This record gives sequence, C-alpha cells and structure tokens, in this order.
Amino acid sequence: MCDVNSIKKYILYLKNECHLSITIHPQKKENIVVPSELITFNIHDNSYCVYVKTFDAAHNHCVKRQCKVHQKGSEGSYCGVCYAGVKEYVYSFRNCDSVVGFISVSGYQSECPDSYIERTSKKYSIPIDNLRTAYNSLKRKMPEKSYVDTLIYPLISMLELAYIRNGEEKEETWLDGVIRYVKQYHTQDLTMDQLCEHFGCSRSRISHIFKSTMGVNFREYLTELRLIDAESLLKYSDLTVTEIAYSVGFCDSNYFSSVFKKRYNISPKNYRKKYKAN
Repeated sequence: MCDVNSIKKYILYLKNECHLSITIHPQKKENIVVPSELITFNIHDNSYCVYVKTFDAAHNHCVKRQCKVHQKGSEGSYCGVCYAGVKEYVYSFRNCDSVVGFISVSGYQSECPDSYIERTSKKYSIPIDNLRTAYNSLKRKMPEKSYVDTLIYPLISMLELAYIRNGEEKEETWLDGVIRYVKQYHTQDLTMDQLCEHFGCSRSRISHIFKSTMGVNFREYLTELRLIDAESLLKYSDLTVTEIAYSVGFCDSNYFSSVFKKRYNISPKNYRKKYKAN
C-alpha cells in the first residue's frame, strides 16, 4: 500500500507553510488509490469556488470541465484560467503512459476578471455583487511557476508511485467498488437509489452490505465521510462554517452544525478555535 500519511503531510506542508491551495483530481474512470483521508483535497477551499458551486448548474459545469483538463494534461503542466475566472497551475500525473489525474494549484485572480464574473453571473443566475465580493477573496499574485514546479514534482512522484503499488494489489471486489464509489461522490447529493441504479442492485442488498460490513447504514456512512472532510477543512482552511457545510455535501448549515456537535460533542466553530492549524 502507498504511504498515505506521507502524501497527506506533504500536501498540508504545501498548504500551510508554502501557502499553496492544492487539490487532487483523479480521473473518474480510474480506481482512486487515495483513501478517504485525502478526499478532502479534492475540494477547492477558497470562498469564491465554494460560493459558485452552491449553484448546481455551475457545479455540474465545473465537474464536466475537468474532463477537458485531463485531456490537456497529456501536454504537460501549464497555467490556465477556469470558466469562472480562477487562474491556476495544472500538473498531470500518470500511471505508466496514461494520464490518470491532475493536481491543481489554484485560487488566483485572472488579469481581466470582469468578463468572467459577468458571464458566470449571467449564465448561472448568480447575484453579481455577491460574485464580485467572493472573487476579491482570491489571491492577486501567482508565485513563479519554477518555484511551484519544485514543490509539486515530489507530490507527482508520490501519487504515481501510489498508482503503481495499487496495481500490485488484488483485483477490486464488488464491495470495494461500492465503497470507492461512495467515497468518490459523497460530497454530492448521493442517494441510495442512485447507488442501486449504478450497481444494478436492490436497496435491501446495499443496506445489508453497509450494515454487515461497515457496522452502519448507508446514510450514516455517508454522513461520517462528510464529517471527516469537515474536520479537515475546519483545521486547515479559512472557509466559513456555512461554506464548509455546502462543500462536504450538507444542504443546510444549521443541520450540519447539529450533526457535527452530536458526533464530536463540540460545535464546528469551537472545534476550529481549539484545533485550527497555525
């Protein structure tokens, strides 16, 4: 197995000490070799991206655009601007000769943001004043690419090694596939019916599997994954509690706070005060 803790520690070093906003995006068709401890790093943790993605159409467009980023990744690393006007560095990582994912170093303003803001506001019916306010939270200046290259290439090597080692493991079972699928999509509005449709099985079979193998039902397992993500974001991001709630898959921030407090015996705000990384 890959050393997940080493990968996690290095990403946190890049975020906390080097002040880089790192996200990892494996291709959907690939087995995710990165366990749930790293799922948090699939979420852009700046206020602008979080706000835009609270609008379903914009969020779905972002997910679809990632396919094009994967395709362009075969050309090597590059600097680009997303559809909403966020500037980023993109680095691909490979399994043998195939691109299996990309790393984004994001969270920067583009040189001409007004056109992006106006287009995004009009296309997805997002209040333009709120959009401008959120956009101003992005960093204004990108670091030199040569500097970022030096920091990101070791992470690429670690992820590529993880894929190589994963290929040496046993073939994935049906149960492994179900669990992996839930981990992959747990921040979205995932339902039992969607899971059954994807795997061609009944609700009773899914319910039995979760209860017998995980010790909890499907909804409880989904909530636990979201709370694990929320813990990490409270510690290592500057997102508000409401933004974190939406980021990890909760539709209501008050409900999120209630569930979080019930699970950890402390409110999200107080958890952040107690454990926030400097």
